[in-house]
Amino acid sequence: MEDQDDRIRRRAHQIWKEEGSPEGREYSHWLRARAEIREEDANTITQDIRKAAQLDRPH
Repeated sequence: MEDQDDRIRRRAHQIWKEEGSPEGREYSHWLRARAEIREEDANTITQDIRKAAQLDRPH
């Protein structure tokens, strides 16, 4: 499994490139990337909980 810091680093780099590679925005890109990754992870967990709840229901 990929380390969360690696995921954030890759996303921050992608954001940096999308914004035209500006200087001095590293921290801003890191924070944005971290927020996006956390949101992705939260959505995945929510989906997993919903799937598990559906499996637990009697048919």
